[in-house]
Amino acid sequence: MFQKRMFEVKCTDCGKTAMVPFKPTVGKPVYCQTCFTKHSSKPPESAHTNFSFDSKQAWARRGDGWTGRKEEEPASIFRES
Repeated sequence: MFQKRMFEVKCTDCGKTAMVPFKPTVGKPVYCQTCFTKHSSKPPESAHTNFSFDSKQAWARRGDGWTGRKEEEPASIFRES
């Protein structure tokens, strides 16, 4: 039977010793199970931005030089006399 190799690490947050099933990457944080649960329940930092899309104001985000989409006049089904 195949067994996963476990690596002993020191938790970045609390400093406790923990075992993880992957080889830690130098420079990246590694957490024990308790601290990992705390970090995984937080929303990503990018979710904290106060940006909301308003379709009525979308024209303002295109820049000063935007003149809109060029469309031809719709073909009329009525004949002009």
